[in-house]
Amino acid sequence: MRIKFRSDAALRFARLFPASVKRFHKEEDGATAVEFAIIAFPFFLLIFAIIETSLFFFAGQYFETAVDDTMRLFRTGQLDEATTNAQFRAELCGRLTVMFECPDVRTSVQVAARFEDLGDPPVPDPVTGLFPPDEFPPAPSIGAEVIMQITASYKWPVFTNFAAPLAFESGGDFALIRVTAVTRTEPYND
Repeated sequence: MRIKFRSDAALRFARLFPASVKRFHKEEDGATAVEFAIIAFPFFLLIFAIIETSLFFFAGQYFETAVDDTMRLFRTGQLDEATTNAQFRAELCGRLTVMFECPDVRTSVQVAARFEDLGDPPVPDPVTGLFPPDEFPPAPSIGAEVIMQITASYKWPVFTNFAAPLAFESGGDFALIRVTAVTRTEPYND
């Protein structure tokens, strides 16, 4: 439906232009194309942001599953006091084959006698976004009936930059995916 209106100012303004320009006032053939051109960029940006957010949440769940599965190996004694950081990372990276670059994953493994003795998970530097080096306890501390905390962190790239400052304090082009799993290992030495 076309709404027609008469405005003296609009008619006086239209008299200043040649007939080729005046006919745009009457024709509506390209109106849909012009309207789409106006809303296309925000529309596609919104669609891309939705897809990127969905991938981010899927990657977070995938990352969490990999850390939980690796933690289960410690809990049941399949990984024990003879395990090295390289073996632990190999087990974790074997579960992160699809969506993550394994050298960019930072890990921290802590062992304690009580839950209260566990430290906070490491955090990246708020200015640079760099992680501290991997932490892994010395060989005899991992064993049966100890409390373990595994923290794995990854900087997930963000392409819709208006959302990046919401994902990390530095306002960088990444969102921090961090998973922490805490458990008491089973008495598997019996």
